[in-house]
Amino acid sequence: MSFHNSNHFFNLLARWLPLKDSANWVLGAVINTRGSVYRKTGALMLLSDAGHQFGLLSGGCIESDLLLQARKVIALGKSRRVVYDATDEDNIAWRLGIGCGGAAEILLHPCNAENSYLHLMEVFECLQQHRACEFSLDLDSATARAIPCARDFTLRQCGHLSTDGRTQLTTLINPLPHLLVLGNGVDMIPLCHLALAMGWQVSVADARLTPQKCDNFPDGVSVVVQSVVDIPVEYLQGVDAVVIAHHNMPLDAAAIAHLQTCDLMNPYIGLLGPAQRKAEVLALAGLTEMQLCYPVAGPMGLALGGDLPESIALSVLAECHARLFGSSALPLSMFAGQQISVITHSLANS
Repeated sequence: MSFHNSNHFFNLLARWLPLKDSANWVLGAVINTRGSVYRKTGALMLLSDAGHQFGLLSGGCIESDLLLQARKVIALGKSRRVVYDATDEDNIAWRLGIGCGGAAEILLHPCNAENSYLHLMEVFECLQQHRACEFSLDLDSATARAIPCARDFTLRQCGHLSTDGRTQLTTLINPLPHLLVLGNGVDMIPLCHLALAMGWQVSVADARLTPQKCDNFPDGVSVVVQSVVDIPVEYLQGVDAVVIAHHNMPLDAAAIAHLQTCDLMNPYIGLLGPAQRKAEVLALAGLTEMQLCYPVAGPMGLALGGDLPESIALSVLAECHARLFGSSALPLSMFAGQQISVITHSLANS
């Protein structure tokens, strides 16, 4: 699968691995922020002396200067810290015209065979296995460690830890969210396109799939010609979101009933259709709302307006994203002052 347009760290590593010995590399990390900034503490990117820039640590404002700084790290063989402060007229950020108005401190570490590539290959292996990774970056020397752990998209657990006089930045790196679509209707094609554009892993499963129907779905979608009840539980346990859209009530009911019996990782489950249809499907499954181990969103999606498949896809994926990442899905403008307060408090205690 190719998700190279996504800035998820898994995709950055997938691009970097084949090139890791063809250039000299630097890992960039946001280690402190103040005020309004594009990326928060724990954001990572990779840069090389050949001009590669995999990822973003801003909205694209500082990356050209970061590349110059990275080349200095490579030339001198020493780590480097750079502060971009849009409130300071003497700072490079002011001259670059950064409009966020905040400040970010960025650490640049050499990333090479001598320091085991900062254990980024171990990070990639974790993410490939659909496991999360606790990545700890030493702020005083170009070293790191990677520890596999359970995925949890609601957590970032990013912060500084001091031991033995050394400070580490530890962040939880989650794998790509895995969306499973049950059904083969053409109305699910825009949903698959949008999820792929987000960099998600996308699968479609339906025992009724034909080669012609499989060809309707975009490249990058994993197609499973099976009913969900025949899919191994181990596979389903690697799924983070399920959209049930068979356009067939007995099949939808069987899918819901089966998913409730699997030991899943607290997934988002959405059901196509209005509330009355959901009630009928649950009745066919012999279940009540109170008996559901995993809630079923029905109607699924946020009230964004529009009735075309593309609008529905955006609505469904927006709700799914908010559910997985523990967000309220309310307008950010409602929390603008609160966000600044929280960030300032975090910095004061880091």
